[in-house]
Amino acid sequence: MKEHRGTGTREIVKLGNLLLIHCAVLWISSLGVLSMDAEEKKIIRDQIIEMFDHAYGSYMKFAYPADELMPLSCRGRVRGLEPSRGDIDDAMGKFSLTLIDTLDTLVVLNKLDAFEEAVKKVVEEVRVDNDVVVSVFETNIRVLGGLLGGHVMAVMLQNKIQRMQWYKDELLHLAKDLGYRLLPAFNTTSGLPYPRVNLRYGVHNPYSRTGTESDTCTACAGTMILEFAALSRLTGDSVFEDHARRALDVLWDKRQKGSDLVGTVINIHSGDWIRRDSGVGAGIDSYYEYLLKAYVLLGDSIYLQRFNTHYAAIMKYVSQPPLLMSVHMHKPTVNVRGWMDSLLAFFPGLQVLRGDLKPAIETHEMLYQVTKQHNFLPEAFTTDFAVHWAQHPLRPEFAESTYFLYKATRDPYYLKVGKSIVDSLNNHARVSCGFAAVQDVRTGRHEDRMDSFFLAEMFKYLYLLFSEKRDVPLDIDDYVFTTEAHLLPLSLSTVGTSCMENATAMYSSGNEHEIFAHLCPSEQALFPNNPAYAQTIRGRYKNLLKSETVPSSPFSGITLPLHDNGLQSLEILKSMGITLIPMKDGVFHFASSNKAESSMKGVYTLKLIAELTQTPSGEEQGITPLSVQIVSPPFLGRVVLTAGPAQFGLDLTNEEHGVKGSLAKSIPLSACSKISNPEELQGKIAIAQRGDCMFAAKARNLQTAGVLGIIIIDNTEDSCSEDTPIFQMVGDDGGTNDITVPLVFLFSKEGKILLEAIEEHQNVDVLLAVKSKQYGQEEREDKLFQELSFHIQLTDEADVKENRADSFGRMTAVSFETHVTSSPANSGVPEKSGLSSDVDQEPEQV
Repeated sequence: MKEHRGTGTREIVKLGNLLLIHCAVLWISSLGVLSMDAEEKKIIRDQIIEMFDHAYGSYMKFAYPADELMPLSCRGRVRGLEPSRGDIDDAMGKFSLTLIDTLDTLVVLNKLDAFEEAVKKVVEEVRVDNDVVVSVFETNIRVLGGLLGGHVMAVMLQNKIQRMQWYKDELLHLAKDLGYRLLPAFNTTSGLPYPRVNLRYGVHNPYSRTGTESDTCTACAGTMILEFAALSRLTGDSVFEDHARRALDVLWDKRQKGSDLVGTVINIHSGDWIRRDSGVGAGIDSYYEYLLKAYVLLGDSIYLQRFNTHYAAIMKYVSQPPLLMSVHMHKPTVNVRGWMDSLLAFFPGLQVLRGDLKPAIETHEMLYQVTKQHNFLPEAFTTDFAVHWAQHPLRPEFAESTYFLYKATRDPYYLKVGKSIVDSLNNHARVSCGFAAVQDVRTGRHEDRMDSFFLAEMFKYLYLLFSEKRDVPLDIDDYVFTTEAHLLPLSLSTVGTSCMENATAMYSSGNEHEIFAHLCPSEQALFPNNPAYAQTIRGRYKNLLKSETVPSSPFSGITLPLHDNGLQSLEILKSMGITLIPMKDGVFHFASSNKAESSMKGVYTLKLIAELTQTPSGEEQGITPLSVQIVSPPFLGRVVLTAGPAQFGLDLTNEEHGVKGSLAKSIPLSACSKISNPEELQGKIAIAQRGDCMFAAKARNLQTAGVLGIIIIDNTEDSCSEDTPIFQMVGDDGGTNDITVPLVFLFSKEGKILLEAIEEHQNVDVLLAVKSKQYGQEEREDKLFQELSFHIQLTDEADVKENRADSFGRMTAVSFETHVTSSPANSGVPEKSGLSSDVDQEPEQV
C-alpha cells in the first residue's frame, strides 16, 4: 500500500510540475507579446527625436524669441500683442520661455550642438528685467529651473567631455538675477509669497501693477524649495533657500492638525485657508512632490518627516483606489466633488519614488483606461470616467508616471503605454507647425497653443522611457527631476548645510515602523523587476471602463446603454449568448445561442436606454443652466446665450422674472483691482473677464461700484457651451455672504457675441435668468431619453431557424415605453414624465 501511495504521490508531483511548467510557458509567452526588443525601442526612440525636432524646430523657426509657439497660426505668442488669456499668460515674461525651458531636454536627447547654440542665444539675447507681471510659481519652475538645469548640463559637459570651455557660468548669473527679482514676492506678513511679481518693479511699487492679491494656492507657495535651494547652494547665497523654507514652514504649521491635510488656497497675510478642499491635483500637487524631493536633493530629514505625515493622511482619506478624490480638510471622510483633474496623474510617479508601488500601479491603470477612451487624458473627468473638462493642453504628467513605473518594474506593458502616448500625439496633436493642444478630446478640435512644458517634460520622459543608459550622455540616476523635469544634481546635498533650526517642531506621524518610511531602501529589494507583480495588480482594473458584467445566473431584468450605433449593447447581449435579429416593421428577435444556458429559458424584461442628446448638460452635473438673453432692439430676445451659475451671490433660480439691465464693461476688465469707471457701471450689468483673481474678489469690487449684476467671460480661447460642460463659479469657501448681486459665466465664444453686440449698438439690454425662463420662451427640455422595455423569452437558436410560432411569438412580444426627461427651472435634478404605448398583440408571422 505504501508503494502504491508513493507512486501516486510521485505522479501527482509530476503532474503538478507539468502544470507549473505549462503556466510558466504561458506567462512567458504573454510577456513575449508585450515585450519589446532593442530594435523596436530604437525605432520608437528615433520617432520621438523626430517629433521633438518638429516641435522645437517649429518654435525656433516661427516663434523665437517669443515665449511660446502658436502652432496653428505658425507664429510666436507675444504677451500684449495677442488677446489676453488671463492667468495662463502669467507664465510669459518676454524671456524666450520655451527656449529656456527646453535647455536640458536638448542634452538628454543628445543634441549637444543644438544645446550649445541655445545657451549662446540665452546668454546673448535673453533679459529678465522686463516690465511685465509674471506668475512667481511658473517663473520659478520653468525659467529659474530651466536656467539652473542648463547651467548644470553645461558644467557636466565641460567636466565630462571637455566641451563648451567658453562657458563661464553665465546661465547661473542670469538665474541669480532672476532669483533676486522674485524675492520681493515673499515680502508678506506670513512669509508666503504673492502669486505675482513685476520683474522690473517688484510688488510694492507704484509701477508694479500687482501686490493687491491676498490669496495663493498651496502649490504656488510650496513649490520653490528645489530651485531656490539649488540657487543658494550653487551661488553661496542662502537668502533664496531661507525664503523658500520659511514658506514651507508656514504651510506645514497651517495644516489641519486632525487630518494632517492642507487646503487648496490660503491667505498670504493671515494664513487662513480660503479653499479647504484637499487632494493631490491642481492647487496642491507639487507641494507634496517638493517635500519628498527636497529630502532626496538636500538630505534634510525634516522634509521626509513632513511628507510621510501628509502621505499617511492622503492614503487614509484621499486615496480611494484606484481613484484619488478631493476631500474637505476638516471633514476628510467627505468628498467635495465628483470629478478628478488630470494634474493628479503625476502622483503614481511620486508613489514610485516613495516606494509604494501597488497604489501607483492601480491609479496609473485607471488613468490609462481613461486615456485609451479619449486618446488623451481630459483636463478633468468624473468618478464614472466621463469627460468633465474636455481640454488637453499636452500635459506630461501621465508620461512621467509611466516612465517611473517602467523604471521600477521593467514591465514591458509600460513601453506599450508609452507607445500609445507617442501614437496619440502624432495622430491627434501633430500639425504643420508643431503640436497643438486639444480643445476638446471628444471632437479632436485643436487649440492654438503649445506650452513650453511640452518640450521641457513630455519628450524628456518619453525619450528616457525607450532609452538605455548608453543612449543618454549623463547618468540620470545622479539627478532629481523638478516638477518641470529640470535636472538638479544630488551632489547639492553636500554643498552648504541645511538649516538646523526649524520654524515648527519635529512631528511624529505615528508610522515610524512602516517599512521604508524613514530610509532609502535598496532598489533591488524594493523593485525586484518582476513584471508579473504589476500585471497581477493591473488585472483587477482591466475592464474598469467597460459595462458591468451581466450575471449568468437567472435574472428578472437588465438595463443596458445604447450609444451612437448601439454596438456596445449588442456586444453585451452577444456575450450573454443572446442574438439580436432585426425583423420587418422594426421588430427585433432575441435568441439564445448557448445550449448550456437552456436552464435560463423563460420570459424576462430587457431595458435598452438610449441617450438621444450628446452635448454635456448642466443637469448631469446637478447644475441648473442659466442664460443671457439680449432683449433690446434689434435682437428682441432672439439671441440666447447659455451661461453657468455661481455658488454665491443672488440665486437666479429663485427670481421668477430674472434680472434685467444694460451692459457696461468693467475697467479694468479683470475687475481684480479698484474699478476705475464706477459711474458707467452704476445700476448696470457689468462684463468682466476670468483670470488674475478669484471670482469672489471680482464680485466684491464690482458690487462696490454699484452694479446690478455681473457677467464673467472665460479667458480660454474658443471655449463654447456646445461642447463643454456647464461651468459653475466657486466662491472662497463660505466667506461670500456679503455678495448679493447675481453672477453668470459665459464661455468665450458666447462672450464674443455679447462683446460684438456692445461694439455695434450703443445700448444693449440683457436678461439674466434660468434658461427655461427666457423672455418669450416656453419651458424647454434640455435632456431627452428614450427607454424601450422588451419582454423577451430566451430560447435556442434552433428554435429560430425552425420558426416555431409558439416560442417565436412569445419571444417577440414587445412592450415599448418612451420617457421624456426635462429639468424644472428650480432644480438641477432631472424629473421623468412619460408616455407609454404597450404592444401586446401577436407579431406578424415570417
